[in-house]
Order: sequence, then structure tokens, then C-alpha cells
Amino acid sequence: MSKLKMILPLVFFTSCSGGFSSDYFPLLLETPKRVINSFKPYTPGDDYIQNQKTSFVTVELGAQNATLVLQSIDNNVFTWIGLDNVVLKTYKGFIISTVGLEHNLEIIDPLSNIDKLLINESDILLYTFDHPRLYELPISINYINQSSQIIELDLVSDAINWHSKIKIEYQQNGLPSSSMQSSHPFLKPLRLRFYYKY
Repeated sequence: MSKLKMILPLVFFTSCSGGFSSDYFPLLLETPKRVINSFKPYTPGDDYIQNQKTSFVTVELGAQNATLVLQSIDNNVFTWIGLDNVVLKTYKGFIISTVGLEHNLEIIDPLSNIDKLLINESDILLYTFDHPRLYELPISINYINQSSQIIELDLVSDAINWHSKIKIEYQQNGLPSSSMQSSHPFLKPLRLRFYYKY
């Protein structure tokens, strides 16, 4: 089986023309205006996808967007990197940690806990946030729907009165094709679209 193509730190971002919005994309702190697109979500064209030599993911946060490239795959954890050392890690399409966001998250022991959740051996994920600092915040599963094509979760934390939704769609080969996840109480949901190069 072919391996997915990866690269070391390099990133391609969409550019824009127009003014800077006060509610800029918090994925990139102090992001130059040239990489901000405040007008519409970004979907790469067929030519762009065909011309890429490495796997990449597009990330949308509200109307803002960025493109991150695949740096590594380790134990089914995909590490995606962008400008200014922005890092997203995903496992089975779940965002398990972020670096470089205005508000970052980390799921504690993500591989084991997500696997247990998916086979109904657990109904809690533990989240850690950096801003504000919260350690091992329990998030309970209210609802789960899963098949080979999709996983939908409705999560809640009574401790901070936060509701989170996760929806992941999968390709026939089992790799995620898209993911929508509420990653932090202070951020809009992140939408990821995965593009693989073999």
C-alpha cells in the first residue's frame, strides 16, 4: 500500500484582497493581512488539488480559512502544520490537539479514550484548554451515531455549561474526508477538509 506524501514545515495559504476584519481568524496570531480571507469559506479548485505534491487539510473557522500540510503520521495521528508553527493533530478525524490558536485544546490520552468511546466502553473525553487554563475537563457524550461513513457526537460539560458537536465523514478507505468540531467554548467550530496524496 502506498504511503501518504508528507513534507517538512511548508505551508500554502489563500490570499485575499480587501480590508482587515476585527474578528480575524484566531488560528494565526498576528497573521499578515495577505493570508486572511474574510469574505467566504475556501474550497481549493481541482487544479490546485491536482498540483499539490503533499497531503493537506483546509481549515475553516467561521468565514476565515487556512491550509495546513501533512508533516507526519505516527500511530495514526496526523500532524498538520501551517504558518507560524500552527499545528493541528487529528486522530480518525478528531482534532486531538492544537498549537498556535488563540485558544488551544488537547484531549488527554486521545487514542485510548477515543477508541473506547467508539466501542461504547466510555462516555467521557477529558479536555485540557490553555486559555483559560482548564485541566482534564470531563466532556460527557450525550449522543453518538456512527457507521463506516460517519460519526456524529453531541458532547456536554456541565462544569462550564458547554455543548460541543463533532461530525466526521469518512471515505471508503476509512480515512476522514471532512470533520466539523467545536474545539473550544470561545471559538466557532473548526471545519476540516482532508486531501490525500498517495
